[in-house]
Amino acid sequence: MIEALRRTGVRFAVLGAAAYLVFLAATLPAAWFGYALERLSDGALSLGDPRGTVWKGRGALAVRSSSGFRGIADIEWRCNPLSVFVGRLSVDVSAAAPGANLRAKVGLGLRSLRLQNVEASAPAGLLDPAVPAVAFAKLEGRWKILADSLEIGPESVRGSATAEWSGAGAIGVAQLGDYRLQVTGSGNQAAIKLATLRGDLRVNGNGEWRASEPKVVKISGVAETSPARKDLEPLLQLLGGEGTGPSRPFGWVMTI
Repeated sequence: MIEALRRTGVRFAVLGAAAYLVFLAATLPAAWFGYALERLSDGALSLGDPRGTVWKGRGALAVRSSSGFRGIADIEWRCNPLSVFVGRLSVDVSAAAPGANLRAKVGLGLRSLRLQNVEASAPAGLLDPAVPAVAFAKLEGRWKILADSLEIGPESVRGSATAEWSGAGAIGVAQLGDYRLQVTGSGNQAAIKLATLRGDLRVNGNGEWRASEPKVVKISGVAETSPARKDLEPLLQLLGGEGTGPSRPFGWVMTI
């Protein structure tokens, strides 16, 4: 009888410990979400004023600048804890800032990231306070990003995403045009297509982005201007290098 009581006591202790662990997991503070955000972004993003839990919460999204972190939007998230059991944590994210908004479903695997139902729109100068180069250029217009599904793993990129810059402009060069960047992945690399929708500065090209080199983007093509826009000559030289005439080839290798 004593042995039976001991076994019963052990069972209750195990159940109690399991229940306590579930309670701890269910009430993890939102600051843990911010910690994960910093790790996933290599320190480029941070979460200020976290409220709620790691499963459902809100806070202030910030990006790193030379002088620290600068807030850019209010962010909310909701996670499905049960999605962990299928090997991928599913997170619904929304964010808002003056004139900007974001909605997306993010899937976090052990070594992969999946973006679904992404809809984002923001003024081109949203990152001015955080990125000195952007602030110096004083970008004009709006960004719009759409992605039905894009999955990035250590050796593959699958799916597609589109980014558009409408009403593009910069310091001293207004009314450049509207542009579209498309990314289409189908294996170990993604094809990139840059196209001009309209405008006096036409930039069109093709490139690639390899999963094995996730921070390197290569694009080559042609940049040209309307003959009447003599004011765009300095920008044309910046995009395509030295040369003469309204059309210049370019080859860019960018680190992101």
